[in-house]
Amino acid sequence: MSSRIIVVPIDGSQFSRQIVPHLCQICTPERDAMVLLRVGEPSGSLIGSPPRLVSLSWTTPMYDSPRDIEYNAHPIYATQIEQNERSELELELEPERQVLEQAGFNVRVEARFGDPAEEIVALAEQLHADMIAMATHGRTGLRQLLMGSVAEQVLRRVDIPVLMLRSFRTSNRAN
Repeated sequence: MSSRIIVVPIDGSQFSRQIVPHLCQICTPERDAMVLLRVGEPSGSLIGSPPRLVSLSWTTPMYDSPRDIEYNAHPIYATQIEQNERSELELELEPERQVLEQAGFNVRVEARFGDPAEEIVALAEQLHADMIAMATHGRTGLRQLLMGSVAEQVLRRVDIPVLMLRSFRTSNRAN
């Protein structure tokens, strides 16, 4: 039997991680493969401002700050920063990967950069995923309009099932 591919976006918060135990209960390792996805902010290069000449008689270049001197001598390019950040994002998903693998699931970890909703949809399309499973805050009304929702944007852009777990935060209030 061929595996179904389930994309599981996790934003790094405990809130978003609540989906994992539920997936262990409703999915089967024999039939479902999990792709954990963490989307980060795109990064830029760290390159100093170019030196400027003070005057025609003084040809020693002047920098605006000591940081510019350092970054011009040793620039850090966006690809280097992205590679380090990708490793960190993948490492953040390690606990969830371990839980799912211990439950018998085949798990793949992906880290991408950009708009979370766009990257979730792009990965699902690229992998020909069968489902997306994610936690949602479940905002409605004005809060939803003002804050937006990655889950809602994903739901509107895909034609595959989207399992949304409306998680709740634990509180100290009495029942």
